[in-house]
Amino acid sequence: MRDGDSVTITSRIEDLPSWFELHPTEVWGRAARVMSARIKAGYEPGDIMDGPNIWRVWTGHRLAWVGPSRPGLEAVEDILSIVRFGTCAMVIGESNRLSVEDIVGFGSLTETGQSPENVARCRHAYEVIRDMGIPRSFTEEWMFG
Repeated sequence: MRDGDSVTITSRIEDLPSWFELHPTEVWGRAARVMSARIKAGYEPGDIMDGPNIWRVWTGHRLAWVGPSRPGLEAVEDILSIVRFGTCAMVIGESNRLSVEDIVGFGSLTETGQSPENVARCRHAYEVIRDMGIPRSFTEEWMFG
């Protein structure tokens, strides 16, 4: 992530950015009740939203946050945190940059960011997650709610 970027990780419909729209085919539980009320009020859904800054995380997935230690957050071997998902969730990134390159490459290492140190951090995090073994929980279908 670059300065000015932000990420929302959530399984709560209230936390989704105002510009993001869930599709009726991808909701269940409380989100399905909210969607039903919206449709009854006249909402007409478009296509399922997708993009390089929209990540649908499935139950059992893991997400590593890598980087150097910072005030209030100490990295262990350059891993700041590993999130284990017990339910389907959304990871949505937002940036204050609007160029096509920035949008398409959101969250990826930039050419200047692909230092041997950063690549090693990502590889190490991958190895740690791989060594955690197969998740004990999973879903066959991604559903938000």
